[in-house]
Amino acid sequence: MALDAYSRGMGSLGLPGDLSSSSRFVRVAFTKVNAISGESEEESVSQFFHILGSVDQQRGCCEVTDGKYEITLYTSCCNVIKGIYYYNTYENHQISAVDMHAEDLESNKLICYPVIQGERINYQNK
Repeated sequence: MALDAYSRGMGSLGLPGDLSSSSRFVRVAFTKVNAISGESEEESVSQFFHILGSVDQQRGCCEVTDGKYEITLYTSCCNVIKGIYYYNTYENHQISAVDMHAEDLESNKLICYPVIQGERINYQNK
């Protein structure tokens, strides 16, 4: 009896590192347990993005409808003690941060930041 696919990404089932939800969950859990981070905030944040990068969905690997693909739109984490929100997007791998404590938290005005899109490449010789 053939089993129906229960999630997107099942087209690569059986390949090492397939894109099924369960395989991605196991891979990120394994990576988290075995990855070693440094002591600083920057090292921990960087390691977090590397860990979740191990299960990113790349455009083209999981077709949802004709010409439409499942991708990892963004990845984010937050240091709740310091009030810093970190994120990167599919189009911008640079880690961006918003420090909540740099704002007037007593204000009743909504503060919005545009999501930084477009890859930011650091040319060292220009």
